[in-house]
Amino acid sequence: MNFLSIILAAIIMNNSLLLNEDNILLNASLMKTESQWRIVNDGVMGGLSSSKAIVKDDKIIFSGNVSLENNGGFASLRSPIKDYNFEMFSGIEIKIKGDGKRYSISMKETTYFNGCFYTTSFETKKDEWIVVQIPFDQFKLFYFGRETNSNKKIPLNNIKEISVLIGDKQAGSFNAEFDYIKTY
Repeated sequence: MNFLSIILAAIIMNNSLLLNEDNILLNASLMKTESQWRIVNDGVMGGLSSSKAIVKDDKIIFSGNVSLENNGGFASLRSPIKDYNFEMFSGIEIKIKGDGKRYSISMKETTYFNGCFYTTSFETKKDEWIVVQIPFDQFKLFYFGRETNSNKKIPLNNIKEISVLIGDKQAGSFNAEFDYIKTY
């Protein structure tokens, strides 16, 4: 095998690695396995919000009610805790049919709850499928829901959990349908 053939084979192998489903973080198939995402609501802090995630027609429906009572105000859908390495990617892509509300996506670098998350928000369009691409450099460090003055960048080689959240005092019912969340 000559040098040019080796280079061409390496390029093809690299491209096939980028195009396989390893960059899928959430889809209907994953929700049917041990890698399914789970619900975490403000009840962990005394709040009264409720939510659920179900698979229907190969989509994930995340719905519920955000309550501001008892200092509550959020509902979230969270990935399994494991070692994610996003160094080879530029950001997160989400295909979502929303309800016109604002959602956020967060990542954290610990396996325990310490209040620190790298977060950014995005808007949905009511009853319309959209694809949202969020570059990693748009994520800011938040501590217990408040943006810090830190310029610390996401440790892309050391992410332990990803979550989708609705909060920001958006009380009432919500409904978001996900086709996928992946890295790009």
